[in-house]
Amino acid sequence: MAGQDARIRYALVVPSSSVKAVQRRPAHVRALLRIDVYEVTDDNGVRPLPA
Repeated sequence: MAGQDARIRYALVVPSSSVKAVQRRPAHVRALLRIDVYEVTDDNGVRPLPA
């Protein structure tokens, strides 16, 4: 992650089966790294996970 600009954000898109693994990482760490997480559901819907 080379971007130091505070306006830069990153996204991680995971299937429903991987949500628990992503949530094992503390929300404050994801916030510091400016990572937003999105879940792709079994019916191909996409929804943001809470921070």
